[in-house]
Amino acid sequence: MTTLRYFRRILLALSLLGPTLAATAQTSSPATGKIKLYIVGTFHFSGSTSDVVKGTKTDMNTPEKQREVEEVIDRLQKTQADKVFIEWQPTRQHFVDSTYALYRQNQFTLGNNEVYQVGYRLAKKLNRPRVYCADADGVFNYTATQAYAKQHGQEQILKDTFAETPQDSVGRLLAARKKKATPENPLPGNTLLAQFARMNTKAADQGNMDVYLLELARVGGGPNYVGADLAGEFFKRNVRIYNNLLRTVDVQRDKSIVLLIGQGHVAFLKSILQYNSLFEVQDVLPLLTSK
Repeated sequence: MTTLRYFRRILLALSLLGPTLAATAQTSSPATGKIKLYIVGTFHFSGSTSDVVKGTKTDMNTPEKQREVEEVIDRLQKTQADKVFIEWQPTRQHFVDSTYALYRQNQFTLGNNEVYQVGYRLAKKLNRPRVYCADADGVFNYTATQAYAKQHGQEQILKDTFAETPQDSVGRLLAARKKKATPENPLPGNTLLAQFARMNTKAADQGNMDVYLLELARVGGGPNYVGADLAGEFFKRNVRIYNNLLRTVDVQRDKSIVLLIGQGHVAFLKSILQYNSLFEVQDVLPLLTSK
């Protein structure tokens, strides 16, 4: 009798534990495929006060520009993204949550910048409940690099970074290679869609990496790595941006996500994600150029 009661107790315990184990297995089982990540490089519609290249404001509220924005969103909607990420820091998430909720109810007027015009509008068109902040702080002391270059006869390196006709030997070499590069046939013209297409080519990515790895990184000498450190700080900022994606995605449910971010970040993020086991970077150019 004692043995029989013992086995009954074991069977009862297992029957109670069974559903708990099944539920645990359900929630902890790994996703079968990688999350598709569409990194969409953009310019800042309202210009920028913090970037080395400031840019100028483009009025996105004209009827023509509104049609062009809608054309871009129609293309990006094909990603069927589960989440849309923007280049604002997580400290602004509460503001984004409240304003996006109002926008979905037609109670918030969108501002001019790309966060509102593309990020908010794309998320709404996809019928997603939230827009997610992914940007991160970084130390970008370009002034210190300029000062060192001036003191050590390396000013031409920085001047050639954004020059149309470089004077430095490496700058001339890069310019010559760009002329020989095979065009990727981005859309012609100056519509917003054409601009997005040109900013999301391999040539655009290569150009950005050249600025950091073959221009800025060369400033310095001896034990001073001021230019390399500057490039490294930008790399670190992009690792932090990646970390914000990592913290937010739902590995069990998300199949596809979009990150809308300044074009200067794209090549760095792609290099960080090249061997990633969770994300698979998708080429957005076919979406932007398809007929």
